[in-house]
Amino acid sequence: MKEFHRAIVFTKVPLQGYYRYKDVFQIFPADLENMPKSKMQKHHPNILEFWISEEDKKKATVPKEFSRLSELFTTTNATLKKQDKILGLLSTFSNNLFFRYTDTNGSWGMPVIKDDPGEEANQWSSIWCLPWFHFPDLPRQFTIKSFTDLKIPPVTRESHKKFYMYYPNLDQNTKSSIVLPETINLLFDSYFLLDSNKMAYLDAAIFYTTSAVELLESRKTLSLLSSFTAMETMVNLEYKNISAERCDKCGQPKFSIAKKFREYLSKYIGESENNKKKFNKYYALRSQIIHTGRQLKTEKLFADVSDDEHEEEIITRFEILQLGKLAIINWLLFDMKAKLGL
Repeated sequence: MKEFHRAIVFTKVPLQGYYRYKDVFQIFPADLENMPKSKMQKHHPNILEFWISEEDKKKATVPKEFSRLSELFTTTNATLKKQDKILGLLSTFSNNLFFRYTDTNGSWGMPVIKDDPGEEANQWSSIWCLPWFHFPDLPRQFTIKSFTDLKIPPVTRESHKKFYMYYPNLDQNTKSSIVLPETINLLFDSYFLLDSNKMAYLDAAIFYTTSAVELLESRKTLSLLSSFTAMETMVNLEYKNISAERCDKCGQPKFSIAKKFREYLSKYIGESENNKKKFNKYYALRSQIIHTGRQLKTEKLFADVSDDEHEEEIITRFEILQLGKLAIINWLLFDMKAKLGL
């Protein structure tokens, strides 16, 4: 039996249509009665509709301290796991971050009482805030027994190559609207057909990719390392059943990590002399960060770098982020073709 749920999730770029993946989930912009709105908002609320099963609840382990609330705990556990899986996949398959608030501690904040307060804002005081999108009438509107029949158009689609390789938004242009790749349904199909072993690798790579997107502007070097880790996770999956030859003299593996990294990207991104040089350059950067503690020159807020260096690092960070995504995405497309015998 399916138990349908709604959740508020956010994007930094407006979602102006709906996306539904089969009978698994759908997401669309929130337009609820009496919901709070602000012209100054940087996080755009959306509604994610999905369902959980009794099997999903059975997979939730209940800690002893929650034994008296086992039903509530298992339902909450199952719904959050399903939400996070969907948000991670959307953040990986798209060029935008789909997220929910996870910090339950709260923080001091300044309430924006009016959209255009002028000097009146000087009289306002900070209050303790919880990261929670709520209003009194929300619970009533969140009870559903099936997916909502929507009267809005679907999200615009873009060709696969153009979407990922030519000027992806990456939440930089907040005045645009979210678009999705034409291949997104096929990517979800391929993911949900994976066996549990392969899915574990993909889930790890998706976690690191989502972390790379989350940290893109706040922790640039860590974001870069997360992208590299996503790639290396996929490299490990690709070569997990292949034993490296060892040198007869020194016993070291002949198939180095760097070579596997380069050959994997050549297979799933594209093989050319220019790509080979680029992959070698990026792996060298990864090694410098890990082995010497090097940070990106633009890591600090007021970094003393030239405009050319600043531009070069931005391009590098964005390219590596997209390579990390495509390391997952193109692998899924290859895997689906193999299943179909194409």
